[in-house]
Amino acid sequence: MSRMSAPIYVVLGIAAALGTASATTYFLPDDNHVIPPPGVGAYAATPVDSRHLRRQNPQAVELGRVYFAQICLPCHGVRGDGMGEWAYRVTPKPADLRSARVQSRSDAQLFSIISDGLLGTPMIGWKRQLSEGQRWDVIAYLRTLPGNEENAQ
Repeated sequence: MSRMSAPIYVVLGIAAALGTASATTYFLPDDNHVIPPPGVGAYAATPVDSRHLRRQNPQAVELGRVYFAQICLPCHGVRGDGMGEWAYRVTPKPADLRSARVQSRSDAQLFSIISDGLLGTPMIGWKRQLSEGQRWDVIAYLRTLPGNEENAQ
């Protein structure tokens, strides 16, 4: 009796799984890897003392938008309304980042939530993936979302 080899789709499936796992491991950020903004190169964080100026800095807002798209968009959605692709898979649902409840939080509170996550929710902390400056940039972007009363001024 001749030995039968594995069907080609099994071999291709295993190769695809190994390739995906390898690519994910390689491209996912770790402690020593900071996500650089696309096309800008290495990111030099602004000193923490000037973080209140980030809201008025268009570059910080744009960088925050990029980090939001990379990290936050799957759960919080394109508009920040909590209706992202993963929103139906988690309980409780992701927060509407445009809501008065979220926007009334201080920058320090938002920084803490982004850094360490929020207990009792699927919101995880991102301090291992985003530098301190990048997290402040995300907050600068969050303050520009529609529905934020500060934008009306």
